[in-house]
This record gives sequence, structure tokens and C-alpha cells, in this order.
Amino acid sequence: MNPIDKHSKIDQKKLSNEFYLQSLLQEAYIQGELNATESQRIQNECITLLTKSIDRYTKGQSSSVRIEIAQSIMASNSYTISLYLKSLPSVATALDQIINEPIEKLYAYGYDVLKRKFKVANYFFHLVGKTKISTPNHAYNVTIDHGLSPFFTQYDFDFCAHEAPSSIDYQLIHPVTDLAGVEFMIRYLENLYYENLFCQKFTATIIDEVMCGYSNGYQDLLDNLCEQVFQNALGCTLSQQPVQSLDLTPSDLQKIGNDLNGISRQLIFERLQQAAGSTFSELAISNVAVRRYLQSSLPKIATKIYAALETDTLSKVFVSRYHSDTKSPIRFDMGARMDDNIYRKVFAELISCRYLEDKLQIIKDSIKTLADMEDLLIAGELKSDESAQVFDLLDDIELAVLLKRHSLDPEIDAVEFSEGELRLQQHLDQYLANLPKQRLDAVDELMTRIEVV
Repeated sequence: MNPIDKHSKIDQKKLSNEFYLQSLLQEAYIQGELNATESQRIQNECITLLTKSIDRYTKGQSSSVRIEIAQSIMASNSYTISLYLKSLPSVATALDQIINEPIEKLYAYGYDVLKRKFKVANYFFHLVGKTKISTPNHAYNVTIDHGLSPFFTQYDFDFCAHEAPSSIDYQLIHPVTDLAGVEFMIRYLENLYYENLFCQKFTATIIDEVMCGYSNGYQDLLDNLCEQVFQNALGCTLSQQPVQSLDLTPSDLQKIGNDLNGISRQLIFERLQQAAGSTFSELAISNVAVRRYLQSSLPKIATKIYAALETDTLSKVFVSRYHSDTKSPIRFDMGARMDDNIYRKVFAELISCRYLEDKLQIIKDSIKTLADMEDLLIAGELKSDESAQVFDLLDDIELAVLLKRHSLDPEIDAVEFSEGELRLQQHLDQYLANLPKQRLDAVDELMTRIEVV
């Protein structure tokens, strides 16, 4: 005979993702699926687990700590147990485990889940860094370059698992709520990765012009970049303009307004769904997760459009790219240089490599800032074809910075430069000669605006 599946009267929607264990126990008691004796036993075992955790925290030196620390450790223990319970196939299974298994055993299971999730977070952190777009937006750059990394060096598995040590200023299209600790970090990084993948379909210059159309001072705003880019992409589809341009004229906005004016919010949403499908096809976006993530923002965009049509402010939803000849400067930070001892080891490893593939892998793994990349290009004694493949790793704005700092100018006496600097200038000049005109124009335009800080 097949075992009969257990069912629970507990409504999954009433359970908190952040405080899963606590909410599950509360709902189980309310629904009569957990009696007073079982509830007391679970509480006693949680106290016993807390006592053992405090003993580990103090390394056996004391059996007491400040109330705030004890509360934090208790929250950490509950969070770790919750990770295991949430990994089970149903609420009924989770409740069965709580009733029939010792709390300490559930904690051990949860700890294994915690370690696996930490690896997932680290995986998405790597992907976010790999897909980072070039933008002068301060919150975006600081969050990715500096704000996220403390989580991976300071995260406390044992006593503060419910916390996420980090400094996150950049806002996502969909804010991460009702999650804590490593789960919060996974969701934030995963969503940011999806946004990066979409934005990578457009050049840095085009995104900058769209955002300048949104606000000339967007560099200092906390507003999301991908949301406006996606809205403009939808606007191009609705007005039958090339999506890649993200460019919308007043006549395009009038066409969109004429097509959508007077229809319900639901119909606007349905039109956006169709436009999103066409947009994804034109941009060759096949990643299902990216498509779903962006599609989930369509109700919000439909509401914006519906309100804008009533107030004649559609230009606030679909913005025109900023095409002024005197554009605002882009402040670019070369980044901090790595420790001298580490740099010497990386440099020694690089010059000892025989094959270019190995050299490129060292650069990808070890070089995190343009300042360090510049040092290696000057001192690395790379050949022209090797330098070209390193330049291929750079985006437009990074290449523009190097060109601005190391342009080959025949009017400047060569004695003013070192041998490595001259070699870099020559290699850059040769690389430029083979660049497609569209990218070369974009890099040239960026050079006129960059201020290296």
C-alpha cells in the first residue's frame, strides 16, 4: 500500500519567510496541530540549543552573555532551523519534523542547508561582477564594488546567520522583502544579475543618455537603472522603433498615447505583455528567468502609464535620450590598487606563463580594478596580439579611460614615457585601428566626457 500523504490546515501564505519557524509554530498551535505539551517540549529544546550555542560563543569561559547577544543567537538558531524546514516539500512535512525530531538535529540539518546556500550566494556574486555594466551611477558602482563583498568575509554562520553584513544602496526593480541572512543576499544578487543581463543588451553610452533623459543628476540618485531602460525598450516596441536605440521622440510618445488612451489598465497591461514578448525576441533574450523577472514588473508599469495618460505626463514614463552636445562629465574611479606583495605574486605568475590562455585566466581571476589592469599592461611585457585580447575584456568606458591616459601623441617627446608606457600606447593605437566604427565612435565620445578620479 502507498503511504497516505499528510495534509495541514495551515495556510502557507500566513507563514513568514523571514521568521518561518516562529510563524509555523504559532499557526500550528492556533490550528490545533500542535498541543501544549509538544509546544513546551520544543521551547525547552530551543533553550537547550541556545545554552550550547552560548557555550560555543564564549568558548566555555562563561555560561551567560548580554541579553542582546542571547537574543541574536536565538534568532540565528531559529533562522538556521527554518532553512531546513523551508527546504521540505510541504508545511505538513515541516511540522512533522518539528514534532518528531529533536530541535538540535533540525539545526544540524539547517546548518548543512546554510552552507550550500552560502555557495549559491557566492556564485551569483561572481556573476554580478562579471556582468556589471559601465555607468557613472554612484550607488550601483559602490554597491557592487564594495558594498556586497563584506557579506562573504564577515558572515557569521554560527551566531548571526539571520544577518547579512553588507552596505547596499542600489535599489532593484523588485525590492527584496521578507527574507534575511543568506536568503536575502541570494535573492538580491540573483535579481541584480538578471537586471545586468538585460542592460548588457545596450551600450553604456545609450544607457547613459536614457538615464540623463530621466534626470541629469542620475549619477547621484538611488533610482534603478534597469527599470527605465526596460520601460524605454517597451516604448520603442509600442511605437515600432528599433529597440536597440532606446530612443523615443515626441511623435513616438504621441503615437503611444493615441494607441493607449481611453483603454483600461488591464488592457494596457495586456498590450505591455505583447510588447515585452516582442522586445525579448528582438533582443534575443531567451533566458526564461530574466524574462519572468522583467515581466513581473509589467503591472507596475501599466499603472504608471494609466496615470500618465490621465495627467498628460507620458514623457515621465518613456523618456527621450539626452542628445546635447555638451553632456555632463562622467566621473570614473580607477579603483584601489592591490597590496604590493599580492601584486608581485600575480605579476610573477603572469610573466612565467607560456600560453596566452593562462595569462588571460590570471587577469580574469586576480585583477579587479582598472588601476591594477593598467599596471600589468605597462609592466607585463605583453605582445600586441596579447594586449588586444586583454583589451577585449574591457568595456567601452574602461577602454576610453586607458586611451585618455595613454594616447599615442607624436608631438610629445617619447623620453617622457617609460618603455612599458610606450608599448601600451602603441598597442592601444593598433587595437583602435581594428575596432568597428560604431564602437570606436562610442569610445571617442566617452573620452570627451571622462574625468578620472
